[in-house]
Amino acid sequence: MRSDARLALLARSAQWELDEAAFEIGGGRYTPEQRQRLASQLVALAEELRGGDVQPMITGSDMA
Repeated sequence: MRSDARLALLARSAQWELDEAAFEIGGGRYTPEQRQRLASQLVALAEELRGGDVQPMITGSDMA
């Protein structure tokens, strides 16, 4: 699969999952396991957005 097609697939899938999560979290029905699964999915999307090359992020607290 081309990388742009993979990125589009990951983005659309994350969008669907986030829509469901927003609804279920609001009703108190989203489990810790679902949260972990969604977090992993979002990390995969972020890695793809970065081009597969994960770079550490420097924040203000890292510079102290």
